[in-house]
Amino acid sequence: MFTNALVLLYVALLAQAVTADFYVSPTGNDNNSGSESSPFKTLERAQTAVRTTNSNLESNLHVNIAPGTYYLAKPLTFTSADSGSNNFSVIWQATDPVHGADISGGTPITTWSVHDAQKNIYTAQVPAGSQSRHFFVNQKHAQRARTQLQRSALRLTARGFDVTDNATQYITKLPGIKTGELRSINSFTDRYIPVAAVEGTELIMANPAFNNNIIGYDTVIKPDVPGSLWMENVLDLLSDEGEYYLDESNSTIYYKPIGSGSMDNAYAVLPKLEQLIVVAGTYDNPVHDLVFQGFNYMHTTWNKPSSNTGYVDQQTGGYIGLNDTYADFEASRPFWFQIPGSVQASACNNISFRNGSMIALMGGMGIGNDPNAHAPPGVGLGVSNLDISGMFFVQTGANAITVGGIQADSHHPSDVRMTNKFITITENIFTDQQYTITSGVPIFVTYTEGTKITHNDISNVPYSGICYGYGWGSNDAGGSPRYQDRGLYKHQPIYNTPTTMKNGVISYNLISNYGTMHSDLGGIYTLSASPNTALSNNWIKTNNGYALYHDEGSREYTSELSVYSVKGRWFNANTESRLTTGKLTARNAWTTDPPQNGNHGYDIQVSNITQFSDYSQLPYEFKNVCYLAGIPPSQRSSRPSTNTASPPTQ
Repeated sequence: MFTNALVLLYVALLAQAVTADFYVSPTGNDNNSGSESSPFKTLERAQTAVRTTNSNLESNLHVNIAPGTYYLAKPLTFTSADSGSNNFSVIWQATDPVHGADISGGTPITTWSVHDAQKNIYTAQVPAGSQSRHFFVNQKHAQRARTQLQRSALRLTARGFDVTDNATQYITKLPGIKTGELRSINSFTDRYIPVAAVEGTELIMANPAFNNNIIGYDTVIKPDVPGSLWMENVLDLLSDEGEYYLDESNSTIYYKPIGSGSMDNAYAVLPKLEQLIVVAGTYDNPVHDLVFQGFNYMHTTWNKPSSNTGYVDQQTGGYIGLNDTYADFEASRPFWFQIPGSVQASACNNISFRNGSMIALMGGMGIGNDPNAHAPPGVGLGVSNLDISGMFFVQTGANAITVGGIQADSHHPSDVRMTNKFITITENIFTDQQYTITSGVPIFVTYTEGTKITHNDISNVPYSGICYGYGWGSNDAGGSPRYQDRGLYKHQPIYNTPTTMKNGVISYNLISNYGTMHSDLGGIYTLSASPNTALSNNWIKTNNGYALYHDEGSREYTSELSVYSVKGRWFNANTESRLTTGKLTARNAWTTDPPQNGNHGYDIQVSNITQFSDYSQLPYEFKNVCYLAGIPPSQRSSRPSTNTASPPTQ
């Protein structure tokens, strides 16, 4: 027989079984209830509401975000308190599947005046204390004011560079030269050294940025292939359309519009945040069961290169980041840092980022990187079962996606829970990227287990398309004789066990027009051993670089059933003396380059490779490889796919 108390308990239990969704709108109010008819205004308020209801879910909980731009005052941090429960997820989703919802880390700059009518340079006040290495106009990177230098115009000194060319010495007399930075774009690096002072014609450079940028490989003073050299970030160098200068001391920005237009209708944004979303669990309490769907992530910066450490590039977002100078370059290698992502995830599982974009920002997605690349409270590493799918990446400043770390705990974790595993990157589009660090790439995966990179469309990028692996074989079991010779093992152990990297899949990707600014690269570029890793059904085409480049220490990769339309070599394995590269299989493919069939030594086998000169010569099976590469055909009418291949007929 029911008593009044039992009836009340029964009603309460029924109420607990109902999952109430929440709604957010730019026109809402944080004092509202968060219902569809009474939405919150901010994402932060919705997060607070979720935390009161997500501990015992009986269905997925949806946070529905209306179209508009949500300008963040600080990054949104998701801890274990934001997780789903009972195998149900908390789904943060844009209600407009076409336009999504914008998450911005910047401040719109709206009040402009003419600074120099003859040069068409505009100026505006920015918030006091603004610091930023980036500025975005109409969702594109503006270029810092700069001028190109000839390498022969500079002579190395103990403190920096003497400008020996008379025609170039004017830069030493510029009023704002002390805010300047020397930028050197090389074969596979992109380096920055701030100017500390000027004495006569000598540029005295900041340290340790200067000392660290002249040691190692592909350096400022000894590039493998000399690229362009620039002096940047000086107001008096503002001359070209699309350039800007931020005067931080006077909270003023200057910009020269592209074309003859004004700034009246420009969407100009100065970023203030370095991160937008930080998914930060702990190894004891990981974040889990979260979905982020339909968001456009935009407007971030990264200011560390403005410090005396500069940016000491070591390829694909790795850099010397400690405030220290190294007499022995190899002493720095075990401690390299990573560029932080604008959206980060560590110590988490069952996380999804879907059907959105990253546009006009610095860092991309940082997934399970080393702790130095994660904003507090992120601990780094420790990601499993995470997927990035259906995204559009354009106008990024560095790597669009970085998965994994490069320090010891990434490849030989001191706690098994640090291992990154089962990451899926699929059906994404990448184009027009790496504006700040041109040696970055669309997809960079280091030490992970079971990563799948499938059905991605990559085009028009300055360096490689997909980079998989790190370490140049030095951290593999038994080490590398080459790095023994170089002295690395004075500073780290020779490991006697394999790294965590294995069981990767790189398939059905379309990679085109890569290597537009660098050399020593590939459509798919690998480093170090990755047992049971398969590359298949890829269509790679370019006028620059290799199609497949197995660089130092690459081992245990199999590539097959692919089409390589390149003007360079389709296959390159770096088997230089005392490297560990080997145990590679490449088979069953068509290429515009000579086939290279045969035994290449080092247990490298190339077989059944056929050369062609025109697409029409491909058999049905390989035309189908081309047709299916990139995002699925069913999506191409509604997304900016670069695949124009027609369905093949038999």
